[in-house]
Amino acid sequence: MVVLPECYGQANLEQYDNKILHFGFTVSANSGRLRVDRNTDLFPNDTLKNINVVNFPGIGLGAVTNLKLGEHWDLRLLFPVISFVQRNMEYEFENVKRTTEIESAYCDLSLLVKFKSDRRKNTRVYVIGGFRGSYDLGSTVDQERSNNKPVVSLTPYTYGYEMGIGLDMYFEFFKFSPEFKFCSTLNNALYKDGFIYTNLLNGLSPQLFMISLHFEG
Repeated sequence: MVVLPECYGQANLEQYDNKILHFGFTVSANSGRLRVDRNTDLFPNDTLKNINVVNFPGIGLGAVTNLKLGEHWDLRLLFPVISFVQRNMEYEFENVKRTTEIESAYCDLSLLVKFKSDRRKNTRVYVIGGFRGSYDLGSTVDQERSNNKPVVSLTPYTYGYEMGIGLDMYFEFFKFSPEFKFCSTLNNALYKDGFIYTNLLNGLSPQLFMISLHFEG
């Protein structure tokens, strides 16, 4: 006969959701993308064949502040969050390929509304969405450039929305929440510098797919 420990199956942190304010931290992995709006007046031309965007994985780290609004509603602030993102743009001309690296170190602020299901012992499912503002600490708008030196820059300030789904898991001393989220920029983030690489574009819209792990006490 197997004797189970007394704590088996018990509910953890039973008074956790009665507290108004919680703090924690978040770590995340991301995949950065760029939605490209091509200049149809110039693309394609006699020599340019295609523009491709190559995505790379990135990471992020930040702080979490959670305010209880009601039994099923929270207001969540993610700030500051530092996210490292890279996307390359490949310009395929008739006889040569040019690649420009777009590396960003974002300082993000997200103000989100969280809707939670009823708690089932030690878990809750939730959906989340709201506003996101970002400042690119690694912006290259001041970098030297020419027609032979491909540089494509994003404006330092961007804003947009994010939405996602996650799972609150209550452990003995903390709450752990894995979360999947999509983030999209609403403003045109392309910095127009007058050179061919940006003249071929009307706009760029950064996007992120994120997997976040939140830890709250």
